[in-house]
Amino acid sequence: MIRKLKIRTFLVALITLFIGSLTMSYSIINSDDFLKSFKIINVSNISTKYHVEFEKTKSAVEYEIIVYDEDSNIISDEKTTENTLDINMPNLKYDEKYKMLIFAYDKLGASITVKNPYEFTYTAPTFSKENNLVLENNEDYTLYIDGDLENKNYEIGLFDGETLITKESIKTNEYIIKQKYFNGLNQVLTVKLFDGDSVINTINLYSNISPISDIAIVSPQNDALLDYQDVPLTFTGGDNASNYTLEIYKDGILIKSVSLTQNRAIISSEFFMKDNKYTFKIKADYLDYASYSKETIVNFQMKEKPTLLPAYINSNPNYIKENSYLTISNPNKGGTIYYTIDGSEPTDASPVYKEPIQIKNNMTLKTIIKEDKYYDSTVSTFNLNVENKTEYKVYLSPSNQTGNLGVKAVGYTNEEKEMNDLSNYIEKRLKDYNIKVYRNNPNGNINLWVADSRYYGADLHIAIHSNASTNHTSKGVETWINDQTSDTYSLANMIQSDLMNIYYDKENGNRGVKYSNGALGETRMPKFGILVEVAHHDYEEDAKWIMNNKELIGNTIADSILKYFGIIWRTQDFCKIMLYHNLGDIMSGIFRQMIEKTKDLIIYENIIKIFDELDKSSDK
Repeated sequence: MIRKLKIRTFLVALITLFIGSLTMSYSIINSDDFLKSFKIINVSNISTKYHVEFEKTKSAVEYEIIVYDEDSNIISDEKTTENTLDINMPNLKYDEKYKMLIFAYDKLGASITVKNPYEFTYTAPTFSKENNLVLENNEDYTLYIDGDLENKNYEIGLFDGETLITKESIKTNEYIIKQKYFNGLNQVLTVKLFDGDSVINTINLYSNISPISDIAIVSPQNDALLDYQDVPLTFTGGDNASNYTLEIYKDGILIKSVSLTQNRAIISSEFFMKDNKYTFKIKADYLDYASYSKETIVNFQMKEKPTLLPAYINSNPNYIKENSYLTISNPNKGGTIYYTIDGSEPTDASPVYKEPIQIKNNMTLKTIIKEDKYYDSTVSTFNLNVENKTEYKVYLSPSNQTGNLGVKAVGYTNEEKEMNDLSNYIEKRLKDYNIKVYRNNPNGNINLWVADSRYYGADLHIAIHSNASTNHTSKGVETWINDQTSDTYSLANMIQSDLMNIYYDKENGNRGVKYSNGALGETRMPKFGILVEVAHHDYEEDAKWIMNNKELIGNTIADSILKYFGIIWRTQDFCKIMLYHNLGDIMSGIFRQMIEKTKDLIIYENIIKIFDELDKSSDK
């Protein structure tokens, strides 16, 4: 009976606990921490000026009001922390339909859309979108207006910049602009439509303009299957455009529109999902002259599973010392390396890499990495040239971006200062080993730096930067080269690996080696360019790591370069002395402790290798 009572008591307690957990779960699900649905209360307007009122929703820290036209083009995009906003949309067109959506965002970036989107048709007169915006010298220009002009006192004003040329009443839907008003103007005649004192529509008319050239996306390629990561974008053409716009579509739906200042960009992976289809649309515009625009699109898809990263080697392939041993490294956590040394394509029937390969003469090494549940890596090709080069030149190009401010709480000032401080350590370390080092002029630009690097005949051009993200929550180290065929492919992997050996969060901070495919200027140069993003200056722990370890980071990058160039460190001489005094075994243990304590990348394995070589020679 007692046993039954105990079991019963236990079951009651268990059920009570279960019900309690359900209640707790329910309360969490219905917590005020989650965004609640909300509505638009009122929208009113005076011509193009709209006043919007909407409900506040709990947990929202910001609201975004977006107005779309019938073709889903964004007409207006405004943000506010309040539940009211005044929006001026001077580009609305008569008798066209528009849709207003409001998004509420919480502090984590989650969002909810307003329950009752506001749709409206604009009814005030506007300049027709069918107007030709090009003025012809010595010819009057006919301007067309859409809408009802009767029963109101509308006026047309002509402006040269902010200077009024003339202002006249208008009663018909055609207005003749006499050529005397625009002959001699530099380029733009601004025409404004007035309703009383309010400007309800504006149009710019142009003279002496050149056509925009055809535009084409180079990267990514159409119908490409891409790894889930940041996507480099490059395009050609669009000459004479005043601005470029990138639109990102997912399954045909516009998800992001951003302005571009040049013909290349890196698009963050935060906009993408695995195994989904996307479209990039690039539009080249000349101010508001829409009929003058040129555009192009490219379609691509993110892969459903990751691709294995290609193998890399521990040396500069252009200068391999005769009879030296070459190590092939796998940047992945798993996978098998297959290789050939006769120039043939490697397969799973090729030799499996297990130990260093002795290089006696010139050869073509090809590698591939394979593993189930992954796409095979691309084939890495290394044209190995046996030559003992003794003089190397390195061009250091630290960031000149003074506007990129870091976390002040840890002492980070701006990217230019901190990356130049870090580069000072790289320079000193390299010069200690007789490497000729050149530095960029911070007042110059990428084109100048690349030209300088080529002029000096640099063997390596290395840009040193710190990183940042849009939401200030990203962290870690990444290294950029142009593509897998870059001569710096192996060095990039060596630097990435060596920096991760000293980075404070090895599990979450490895952002890997990335390919810019022409999107980063200092990696586009003929094969020897590389850019290192040492960590994120807008993430507190990363910024602290940079500030506390600039010498260590600089020496680590320099030591990666020294290893890549095949330079024997001065420790050899010290090891020789120790060996001759029978102190090798004792000192190797001491060295291990010293290295672990200092994190110096004159690493233990290299010292032991020197000991072994010296031991063999002493036995003889």
